[in-house]
Amino acid sequence: MSSAEFIVENLKAYVNVYLTDEIQHEGLVRNLSGFSAFLEMVGLSNGEMINMSNIARDCHIDRSTVQGYFQILIDTMLGYFIYPYHKKIKRDLLVATPKFYLFDTGIANYLGRREFSDLKGDAAGRSFEHYILMELIAYRDLNKKRFDIYYWRTKTGLEVDFILSQAEVAIEVKISKQVHQQDLKGLIAFCKEHPNTKPYVVSQDSMSRKLQVDDTLSIAILPWKNFLEKLWAGEVV
Repeated sequence: MSSAEFIVENLKAYVNVYLTDEIQHEGLVRNLSGFSAFLEMVGLSNGEMINMSNIARDCHIDRSTVQGYFQILIDTMLGYFIYPYHKKIKRDLLVATPKFYLFDTGIANYLGRREFSDLKGDAAGRSFEHYILMELIAYRDLNKKRFDIYYWRTKTGLEVDFILSQAEVAIEVKISKQVHQQDLKGLIAFCKEHPNTKPYVVSQDSMSRKLQVDDTLSIAILPWKNFLEKLWAGEVV
Protein backbone atom coordinates (compact mmCIF):
# COMPACT_ATOMS: atom_id res chain seq x y z
CA MET A 1 0.00 0.00 0.00
CA SER A 2 1.40 3.40 -1.00
CA SER A 3 1.62 6.25 1.50
CA ALA A 4 -1.22 8.07 -0.32
CA GLU A 5 -3.44 4.97 -0.10
CA PHE A 6 -2.55 4.56 3.58
CA ILE A 7 -3.63 8.15 4.29
CA VAL A 8 -6.92 7.69 2.44
CA GLU A 9 -7.68 4.45 4.31
CA ASN A 10 -7.03 6.13 7.66
CA LEU A 11 -9.26 9.07 6.78
CA LYS A 12 -11.98 6.68 5.63
CA ALA A 13 -11.74 4.79 8.92
CA TYR A 14 -11.94 8.04 10.90
CA VAL A 15 -15.09 9.16 9.08
CA ASN A 16 -16.71 5.75 9.53
CA VAL A 17 -15.91 5.69 13.26
CA TYR A 18 -17.29 9.21 13.62
CA LEU A 19 -20.52 8.28 11.85
CA THR A 20 -20.92 5.06 13.83
CA ASP A 21 -19.74 5.96 17.32
CA GLU A 22 -20.43 9.68 17.57
CA ILE A 23 -23.51 10.06 15.42
CA GLN A 24 -25.39 6.77 15.22
CA HIS A 25 -24.73 5.37 18.69
CA GLU A 26 -25.35 8.72 20.37
CA GLY A 27 -28.59 9.11 18.44
CA LEU A 28 -27.67 12.58 17.22
CA VAL A 29 -29.44 12.15 13.87
CA ARG A 30 -32.24 9.92 12.64
CA ASN A 31 -31.32 10.01 8.97
CA LEU A 32 -27.75 8.73 8.79
CA SER A 33 -27.72 8.59 4.98
CA GLY A 34 -28.86 12.22 4.84
CA PHE A 35 -26.14 13.20 7.28
CA SER A 36 -23.55 11.31 5.20
CA ALA A 37 -24.64 13.24 2.11
CA PHE A 38 -24.43 16.45 4.13
CA LEU A 39 -20.84 15.63 5.16
CA GLU A 40 -19.86 15.18 1.52
CA MET A 41 -21.38 18.57 0.65
CA VAL A 42 -19.50 20.17 3.55
CA GLY A 43 -16.28 18.68 2.20
CA LEU A 44 -17.01 19.99 -1.29
CA SER A 45 -17.81 23.49 -0.01
CA ASN A 46 -15.17 23.66 2.71
CA GLY A 47 -13.89 27.22 3.13
CA GLU A 48 -16.64 28.73 0.97
CA MET A 49 -19.59 30.89 1.94
CA ILE A 50 -22.36 28.59 3.14
CA ASN A 51 -25.65 28.40 1.27
CA MET A 52 -27.95 26.39 3.53
CA SER A 53 -30.73 26.18 0.94
CA ASN A 54 -28.47 24.75 -1.76
CA ILE A 55 -27.06 22.14 0.61
CA ALA A 56 -30.57 21.17 1.71
CA ARG A 57 -31.68 20.75 -1.90
CA ASP A 58 -28.65 18.68 -2.89
CA CYS A 59 -29.01 16.42 0.17
CA HIS A 60 -32.81 16.12 -0.13
CA ILE A 61 -33.36 17.41 3.40
CA ASP A 62 -34.91 20.61 4.71
CA ARG A 63 -33.03 23.77 5.57
CA SER A 64 -33.64 23.53 9.32
CA THR A 65 -32.11 20.04 9.27
CA VAL A 66 -29.00 21.43 7.57
CA GLN A 67 -28.72 24.07 10.30
CA GLY A 68 -29.00 21.33 12.91
CA TYR A 69 -26.33 19.24 11.19
CA PHE A 70 -23.91 22.17 11.18
CA GLN A 71 -24.53 22.58 14.90
CA ILE A 72 -23.68 18.90 15.41
CA LEU A 73 -20.34 19.43 13.65
CA ILE A 74 -19.59 22.38 15.91
CA ASP A 75 -20.71 20.55 19.06
CA THR A 76 -18.53 17.55 18.19
CA MET A 77 -15.63 19.93 17.41
CA LEU A 78 -15.43 18.97 13.75
CA GLY A 79 -15.65 22.45 12.32
CA TYR A 80 -15.80 26.21 12.65
CA PHE A 81 -17.87 29.04 11.25
CA ILE A 82 -15.84 32.06 10.16
CA TYR A 83 -18.03 35.15 9.97
CA PRO A 84 -17.51 38.26 7.83
CA TYR A 85 -15.85 41.22 9.45
CA HIS A 86 -18.74 43.57 10.11
CA LYS A 87 -17.24 46.98 10.81
CA LYS A 88 -18.06 49.11 7.77
CA ILE A 89 -16.20 52.27 6.84
CA LYS A 90 -16.73 52.92 3.15
CA ARG A 91 -17.93 49.62 1.75
CA ASP A 92 -20.81 47.26 2.36
CA LEU A 93 -20.25 43.56 2.87
CA LEU A 94 -21.24 41.34 0.00
CA VAL A 95 -23.37 39.23 2.34
CA ALA A 96 -23.51 38.44 6.03
CA THR A 97 -22.91 34.77 5.24
CA PRO A 98 -20.34 32.75 7.20
CA LYS A 99 -17.82 30.34 5.77
CA PHE A 100 -17.43 26.88 7.27
CA TYR A 101 -14.14 25.04 7.71
CA LEU A 102 -13.75 21.47 8.88
CA PHE A 103 -11.21 20.84 11.62
CA ASP A 104 -8.69 19.10 9.36
CA THR A 105 -7.50 19.61 5.78
CA GLY A 106 -7.23 15.86 5.18
CA ILE A 107 -10.81 15.21 6.28
CA ALA A 108 -12.05 18.11 4.14
CA ASN A 109 -10.33 16.78 1.02
CA TYR A 110 -11.41 13.20 1.70
CA LEU A 111 -15.06 14.19 2.13
CA GLY A 112 -14.83 16.41 -0.95
CA ARG A 113 -13.39 13.47 -2.94
CA ARG A 114 -10.22 15.36 -3.80
CA GLU A 115 -7.08 13.30 -4.31
CA PHE A 116 -4.18 14.71 -2.29
CA SER A 117 -1.62 14.00 -4.99
CA ASP A 118 -3.74 15.85 -7.57
CA LEU A 119 -4.41 19.04 -5.61
CA LYS A 120 -3.63 22.08 -7.72
CA GLY A 121 -5.04 25.46 -8.65
CA ASP A 122 -7.98 26.68 -6.57
CA ALA A 123 -8.27 23.39 -4.65
CA ALA A 124 -4.64 23.57 -3.55
CA GLY A 125 -5.05 27.24 -2.63
CA ARG A 126 -8.11 26.51 -0.50
CA SER A 127 -6.30 23.70 1.32
CA PHE A 128 -3.33 25.97 1.98
CA GLU A 129 -5.66 28.68 3.33
CA HIS A 130 -7.42 26.06 5.47
CA TYR A 131 -4.09 24.89 6.92
CA ILE A 132 -3.11 28.42 7.94
CA LEU A 133 -6.51 28.90 9.59
CA MET A 134 -6.04 25.72 11.64
CA GLU A 135 -2.68 27.04 12.83
CA LEU A 136 -4.27 30.35 13.84
CA ILE A 137 -6.98 28.53 15.80
CA ALA A 138 -4.47 26.16 17.42
CA TYR A 139 -2.23 29.05 18.47
CA ARG A 140 -5.17 30.98 19.90
CA ASP A 141 -6.67 28.07 21.81
CA LEU A 142 -3.46 26.51 23.15
CA ASN A 143 -2.18 29.87 24.36
CA LYS A 144 -5.59 30.94 25.69
CA LYS A 145 -5.56 34.06 23.55
CA ARG A 146 -8.74 36.05 23.06
CA PHE A 147 -9.19 37.13 19.47
CA ASP A 148 -11.84 36.40 16.89
CA ILE A 149 -11.10 35.36 13.32
CA TYR A 150 -13.14 36.82 10.46
CA TYR A 151 -12.95 37.13 6.71
CA TRP A 152 -13.69 40.29 4.69
CA ARG A 153 -15.44 40.63 1.36
CA THR A 154 -17.05 43.54 -0.47
CA LYS A 155 -19.88 43.75 -2.97
CA THR A 156 -17.31 44.10 -5.74
CA GLY A 157 -15.58 40.86 -4.73
CA LEU A 158 -12.53 42.25 -2.95
CA GLU A 159 -11.62 39.80 -0.21
CA VAL A 160 -9.15 39.19 2.60
CA ASP A 161 -8.82 35.65 3.93
CA PHE A 162 -8.49 36.37 7.65
CA ILE A 163 -9.03 39.40 9.86
CA LEU A 164 -7.92 38.99 13.47
CA SER A 165 -9.62 40.76 16.35
CA GLN A 166 -10.96 44.21 15.45
CA ALA A 167 -8.81 44.57 12.33
CA GLU A 168 -5.61 44.35 14.35
CA VAL A 169 -4.15 41.95 11.77
CA ALA A 170 -5.11 41.17 8.16
CA ILE A 171 -3.80 37.99 6.52
CA GLU A 172 -3.94 37.01 2.87
CA VAL A 173 -2.89 33.45 1.98
CA LYS A 174 -1.43 32.81 -1.47
CA ILE A 175 -0.12 29.47 -2.65
CA SER A 176 1.99 31.09 -5.37
CA LYS A 177 5.78 31.18 -5.12
CA GLN A 178 6.02 34.83 -6.12
CA VAL A 179 3.34 37.25 -4.94
CA HIS A 180 2.86 40.51 -6.83
CA GLN A 181 1.04 43.69 -5.88
CA GLN A 182 -1.75 43.02 -8.38
CA ASP A 183 -2.52 39.81 -6.46
CA LEU A 184 -3.33 41.80 -3.32
CA LYS A 185 -6.13 44.16 -4.33
CA GLY A 186 -8.38 43.02 -1.48
CA LEU A 187 -5.68 43.29 1.17
CA ILE A 188 -4.60 46.73 -0.06
CA ALA A 189 -8.20 47.98 -0.08
CA PHE A 190 -8.75 46.71 3.45
CA CYS A 191 -5.56 48.36 4.70
CA LYS A 192 -6.56 51.67 3.13
CA GLU A 193 -9.81 51.58 5.08
CA HIS A 194 -8.16 50.25 8.26
CA PRO A 195 -4.79 52.04 8.35
CA ASN A 196 -3.82 50.65 11.76
CA THR A 197 -4.00 47.00 10.70
CA LYS A 198 -0.86 44.87 10.38
CA PRO A 199 -0.96 43.22 6.93
CA TYR A 200 0.65 39.87 6.18
CA VAL A 201 0.82 37.73 3.07
CA VAL A 202 1.51 34.05 3.72
CA SER A 203 2.87 32.36 0.62
CA GLN A 204 5.41 29.97 -0.83
CA ASP A 205 7.84 32.79 -1.55
CA SER A 206 11.42 31.69 -0.99
CA MET A 207 12.29 34.54 1.38
CA SER A 208 10.66 37.17 3.56
CA ARG A 209 10.31 40.61 2.02
CA LYS A 210 8.42 43.88 2.26
CA LEU A 211 6.12 45.13 -0.47
CA GLN A 212 6.04 48.93 -0.38
CA VAL A 213 2.67 49.84 -1.88
CA ASP A 214 3.01 53.59 -1.26
CA ASP A 215 4.33 56.02 1.34
CA THR A 216 1.84 54.84 3.96
CA LEU A 217 1.45 51.11 3.31
CA SER A 218 4.03 48.33 3.57
CA ILE A 219 2.98 44.67 3.45
CA ALA A 220 5.03 41.83 4.92
CA ILE A 221 5.26 38.87 2.53
CA LEU A 222 6.42 35.77 4.39
CA PRO A 223 7.11 32.16 3.45
CA TRP A 224 4.57 30.10 5.34
CA LYS A 225 7.17 28.54 7.65
CA ASN A 226 8.46 31.98 8.62
CA PHE A 227 4.93 33.18 9.28
CA LEU A 228 4.20 30.21 11.54
CA GLU A 229 7.43 30.81 13.45
CA LYS A 230 6.37 34.41 14.07
CA LEU A 231 2.85 33.32 14.98
CA TRP A 232 3.93 30.76 17.57
CA ALA A 233 6.51 33.19 18.96
CA GLY A 234 3.66 35.60 19.69
CA GLU A 235 4.85 38.17 17.16
CA VAL A 236 1.75 38.28 14.94
CA VAL A 237 -1.10 38.76 17.39
